[in-house]
Amino acid sequence: MDEPLLHMMRDDLTRRVESAAANMTDTLRLLVMAREMAGDGPGADKLTAAIEELTSARDGLLVRSR
Repeated sequence: MDEPLLHMMRDDLTRRVESAAANMTDTLRLLVMAREMAGDGPGADKLTAAIEELTSARDGLLVRSR
């Protein structure tokens, strides 16, 4: 492959990863708000687990993309 095409593909992949990470961050904000509203009520532990899993997935995606 030629260099300009590789650059274009890398730039496109970078934009896609950044977009996915931004969507994950937005979802995390919603989950955190839901968790705060839930307090110690039913499902709070599941929200906490979801937040931890999504945070880990997002962080892993960003680390691997560098």
